[in-house]
Amino acid sequence: MLLLSLLLAAGTGTLAGKVTLSGLAPKLGTLPVTRDMKVCGNTKPDESLEVAQGGALKNAVVWLADVPIPKDHKPQKEKLDQQQCSFVPHVLAAPLRTTVDVINSDKALHNVRAEEGEVRLMNYAMPIPGHVVPTRLKKEGVFKVSCDVHPWMRAWVLVLPTMAYAVTGEDGTYKIAGVPPGKHTVRFWHERLGERTVDMEIPGGQTTTYDVKFNPR
Repeated sequence: MLLLSLLLAAGTGTLAGKVTLSGLAPKLGTLPVTRDMKVCGNTKPDESLEVAQGGALKNAVVWLADVPIPKDHKPQKEKLDQQQCSFVPHVLAAPLRTTVDVINSDKALHNVRAEEGEVRLMNYAMPIPGHVVPTRLKKEGVFKVSCDVHPWMRAWVLVLPTMAYAVTGEDGTYKIAGVPPGKHTVRFWHERLGERTVDMEIPGGQTTTYDVKFNPR
């Protein structure tokens, strides 16, 4: 109780920054569509590396590995949709025990599979538009999502042991508020550029800025 009181008295901190790509971004080709073209179109963009002006990197995930989920936390629902044979969002991060509504919004058969090595998070045949499968995230990990019917469909689901996380948008920025003051282990992940781990001190009552640059791959 004394430690909790001291933490509350000190106030929580905020971690913020920007994730960028150093140097020139490689030019990625489009992904060919090989079936269901009336629904899917003819090509799809490669979303594995989305870089904006100034090297701003989209879809990097940042989280504090040592800030546990409160026992009384009631997770909100998330969505993983399939729209014109693409997963939306391309990268979804959520705490353990979150329920994700996996949705088929297409007039086409999909089969959603999410795996990390031999660990399987989901495997659903979704034959009709409007089909929704609520999925509770019971396993921590970084899961690659694919469709057995449409091989160009790709996404990622990161199931995290914390609520202290963020996913960068088009401007590459992130912000994590409500961080207990002290030393923390912060992880930065990108599907193509890899993962980094940084130990840092985050004081209470102020914003700590930490920018990260990844090298092109």
